[in-house]
Amino acid sequence: MLHIERIARPETLLALAYDRIKGLLVRGEMKQDIIYSANQFAEILGVSRTPVREALLQLTAESLLISVQGRGFRIREFTAKEIRDFFETRLMIETYVIGRLAEGVGSEDIQALDETLVQMIQSAEQKDSYGFLEADKAFHMNLIHRYENQLLVSIMENIRNLISILGRKALAVSGRTEEVVEEHRRVLDRIRRRDAAEAAAAMRDHLNTTESYIVESL
Repeated sequence: MLHIERIARPETLLALAYDRIKGLLVRGEMKQDIIYSANQFAEILGVSRTPVREALLQLTAESLLISVQGRGFRIREFTAKEIRDFFETRLMIETYVIGRLAEGVGSEDIQALDETLVQMIQSAEQKDSYGFLEADKAFHMNLIHRYENQLLVSIMENIRNLISILGRKALAVSGRTEEVVEEHRRVLDRIRRRDAAEAAAAMRDHLNTTESYIVESL
């Protein structure tokens, strides 16, 4: 039998449009009070309207956008109750996972968390809010991926995308980026000690504080 490397399939126009538009959302380049049409994005991206509209509908299904009948799409606004629900779910998942993994976490896992903390510090120094939020997301998702439960990964990925969009306002509060770095440092310190109870408590404090800042920023 012939051994030959398979040809990688290029991404579909739908996938490319989805990634580009989602990137604009997470980076805060789309405005809350503006209605965007599929035609606008199709022209900007240089593709037909069909894959763009499908991408926008996919983002709507993920609760990142809402459809404005006959006009287009805009960023979805969330209530304080919805945000509290997001964080309640995160608390249940993240404190559970960290409690299960902390005592057996390996040196490679510690290194990965260290690297995301460095990225957060560098992004904060450069005033790069997108880079900061991406590093923050990576920090939280590292242990979720390590736990190897794909359903929890899927739930957390969706919630984290929502929090990245909402979290930008909270980061605008003076000194908050430094606080987030310090809260992550405390979580990592407890993980490094393999202290599951203290690591879960540090994560709980961090998530509760972040929730308060986001709700206050509404």
